[in-house]
Amino acid sequence: MTLIEFFRILANQLKWMLLAGFLLAGVVFMGTRNEKKEYSSHTLINTGLVSGYNLESSGGGKVDYAFTNNEIENLISLASSYETMEELSVSLLARYIILDEPDPNMITLDGWEEMKTQEVHEVRQLIKVQGDYDSTLANIHRFRQEREENPVQQLIYSNHPFFGIEHLQTLQVMREGKSDQLRFKYTTIDPAVCRFTLEEMTNIFIDKHRNVKQAQSTDVLEFFEKSTQDAQKNLDKKEDRLLAFMVGNKIINYYEQTRYIAAAKEDLDEMYFKELSVLAGADSTLKRLEEEMHNQVNLPKLNNRLMAKRDELSSLTSRIAEFELLSLEGFPEDQIAIDKLKQRSNEIRDEIRKTNDASFALNRTPEGVEVKNLLTQWLNQVIDIEQAVARLSVLNTRKKEFEEIYSKFAPWGSSIKRMEREIDVAERAYLENLHSYNQARLHQYNMMMSANLKVIDQPFLPVKPAGSKRMMLVIVAFMAGCVITLGAAVALELLDSTLKTPILAAEHTGLEVVGAFPKFPEGTPKKEKVDFTKLGDLALGQFVQQIKLQLRHLKSKDDLAPNRIAVLSTRQEEGKSFISKMAVNKLRDGGERVAYLYTGDMVDRAHPDDFHYITDIHFFERKSEDKLLNNSAFDVNSFDYIFLELPGLLTESYPVDLVAQYDLSILTARANRTWNHADSKALATYSKVVTSPPKLVVNGLKTEALEDSLGEIPRRRSRVRILIKRIIMFDFSKKI
Repeated sequence: MTLIEFFRILANQLKWMLLAGFLLAGVVFMGTRNEKKEYSSHTLINTGLVSGYNLESSGGGKVDYAFTNNEIENLISLASSYETMEELSVSLLARYIILDEPDPNMITLDGWEEMKTQEVHEVRQLIKVQGDYDSTLANIHRFRQEREENPVQQLIYSNHPFFGIEHLQTLQVMREGKSDQLRFKYTTIDPAVCRFTLEEMTNIFIDKHRNVKQAQSTDVLEFFEKSTQDAQKNLDKKEDRLLAFMVGNKIINYYEQTRYIAAAKEDLDEMYFKELSVLAGADSTLKRLEEEMHNQVNLPKLNNRLMAKRDELSSLTSRIAEFELLSLEGFPEDQIAIDKLKQRSNEIRDEIRKTNDASFALNRTPEGVEVKNLLTQWLNQVIDIEQAVARLSVLNTRKKEFEEIYSKFAPWGSSIKRMEREIDVAERAYLENLHSYNQARLHQYNMMMSANLKVIDQPFLPVKPAGSKRMMLVIVAFMAGCVITLGAAVALELLDSTLKTPILAAEHTGLEVVGAFPKFPEGTPKKEKVDFTKLGDLALGQFVQQIKLQLRHLKSKDDLAPNRIAVLSTRQEEGKSFISKMAVNKLRDGGERVAYLYTGDMVDRAHPDDFHYITDIHFFERKSEDKLLNNSAFDVNSFDYIFLELPGLLTESYPVDLVAQYDLSILTARANRTWNHADSKALATYSKVVTSPPKLVVNGLKTEALEDSLGEIPRRRSRVRILIKRIIMFDFSKKI
């Protein structure tokens, strides 16, 4: 749809648009004649989401605007929710029902008259408990939750200006610009009720917000508290198990003890190998000395006293070695006992020397060595051997004891390691849960701080009523009537699938348009702006011109046969006769001899070259005009043009052989009809008969639709209309 077409629809529907607009405006005007004055008030609440400070705030931290916007939307949804409105309605109803007289802080005298209605009186009789707000509120909740409908429910869920939820839902909750503040705005018929409603709404909203925040953090806090307690119990259980193991096995510090035992065993091994080397050296020296003394004295000469002293010396040496070994392993030494043993050992050594000196009188060996020196060396080696043997015996005993200690400590290590690992895992789980629990507590305190919404602008008592919207509603109703009418007209135009313009007709039929005729009015209207006489002559002239041009292309110059034109339509009442007669008369006025063959109702012959034929059962068998007219005197060659008007293709048959001889076929179609599959099929069948495709003539067009075919429509136009059209068409080439 073009802009000019839209404005044409607007111009054609203007009177109906005005009628619908005035009608709706009148309805709204009459419906609002008893409109009551309304009073508006508002309050401002600071949420502190951006400007507030809490436990989780950090200096210089960036503001998360996505989080802020989401929280603001949540607050608006909470304040606007149906449950909040129900709670507000119930609270207001309880507050006002228990009043015995108007309170200037809650309701004016005019508003008190509104409380004297029958519906409010019935509710008062059911729920009021004199001077007891809580009992009255409980009664309201009881009646509201009943399944059967009752006056309390009807009042709460009505449009009552004080208590009705439908009216309370008009309370506006909006964000103040891009800040973190919310503004509540409310309008009702009583100024005191307006202010009190906002105060009650503010209290309910703040309480609900606080409860929501507490509920969000309480569940998390309880979860982490229980998890922390369970983790602590598990840790205590693991530690008690390790303690019982340590006590049962008398372990003070396993790792220090094992370190000490390992060091002591290394020292013991070192001492053991040293004693072995000492024993081996002493034994080798003793053998050598005995070989040197073999010729001088035999070993049996050592008397029993010397052997006894030697045994006693060996025992003393063993005891001294044992005491010294225990002191090396960390046991407290008995120095007095060691000193006594060493003193006795020295005494026995002296006695042995004296005995040796008395027993051996030889001074020298055969090699020249003094016997006294050899005996002294032999005695020292014997003493060293005995000491080494005694110490090795003690060391072997200690090695066995260490092996027993190792067999105990080895499995204890893996057990203690496993229990310590379990304790470490349990401890880390406990610390993690404890940290989460502390974070949850911190978050809960922070939520409690952030839940404290502050009212920074208390609702005021409106003194003047708000401006009436009655006139605006009337204007809106008038505009709605106009727009609805125009929209319906545009929709009908867009949904119209008829052949309303030559362009659409060509698209639907697939034929070339050679003529377009308007819908001529019946009679001659006195105030008709369009010059239909001139318009009809213009359309007829172009149609006849198109006929001649088409025939010129279809026939050669040497062909002297008359021009044969078949006028047809797919249905009846398409305007074939009307268009054919106009074309025939136009050609006759130009000096051409035209034969007009028609069927249907026979009329008085207006011209001698008009011929009527009958469609009977042999109609489709006719092969020539004289056979068609049943007139042997009809001479085809005596005419310049022959117009054959055929009946509707979908209603009658037609003479195929005769139609095949015609040069040009013209299909007529009404502009106010639709083109369907049956029309296309009938046209396709006809096109197989003729040598050239049929041409299309659209009949009964609106005058505006002829501009694409005929150009400017001859009509009377005001200067304003001409100007508007030129502006729309962007045509400023001519002066008005």
